[in-house]
Amino acid sequence: MGRLPRTHFLMTLVAWVSAALQGCVTPSPPPPPPAPLPMQTEVTAPPGPTCPSCEEQTREIARLRQNLANREAELRDLRSNQRDQVKVLQESTREITRAKVKLRRLATQADAASYIAEVEVTMETLRSSLGPKPMSPLLVLAQDILASTATPFEQGDYGTAMERAAQADQLFALVAHYEVRPGSRDRVPGEVPFQLLIPLKVNVDSKLRRQPWERAPVVGALKKDVLLVAHAYKRPWMHVETDDGRIGWVDQRRLVPR
Repeated sequence: MGRLPRTHFLMTLVAWVSAALQGCVTPSPPPPPPAPLPMQTEVTAPPGPTCPSCEEQTREIARLRQNLANREAELRDLRSNQRDQVKVLQESTREITRAKVKLRRLATQADAASYIAEVEVTMETLRSSLGPKPMSPLLVLAQDILASTATPFEQGDYGTAMERAAQADQLFALVAHYEVRPGSRDRVPGEVPFQLLIPLKVNVDSKLRRQPWERAPVVGALKKDVLLVAHAYKRPWMHVETDDGRIGWVDQRRLVPR
């Protein structure tokens, strides 16, 4: 009986100490809730310049290439047509020249006299147009060729007389084209081919040159009285061919009619 109160006392003491300990311990507060994140404002980029899409650019490039191909084809056609027209014109000119030659060969005395008189009028008109200044070597040469028609005409060779008159006539046309109206063309004209070959001879020892200027390479030497024919003219040079086949340029002042 004596032990029971002591045991009860100890149990009561333990209970009291436990309660005291529990009252002294303060429970830790719960962690605060996380702060809300700041709201992000969506940023919209400013609209940039609009540009064609790749497909539109490809179509535009294809269109431009097709236009270029069409223009090139048109240019080729024009060049081809121009070459054809030049060939037709050259052939027509040759046909006309051949027809004129045939007519001159069949010329009568009246035909020859009429044509020579016509060329003489052309010569006088040119001389009056040039005025008092000295005559050009080309005009002198043309006058000499026209004067040489007298011999075949007196011999009854009217075809040859008309042929020489025609040679002089084309030289007069060159004088009118390049000397009477020098402002209408370049002062140094290009090579002008003759419709009729002009038979000439060298009146003094000369040099046959490769191009129509004084310092051009020399093709060969031409002795006085060498015979040749002139194919074209470029002031003051004649494009000539000798009887032995040499071709080159000679100063027209060194040439006279045969």
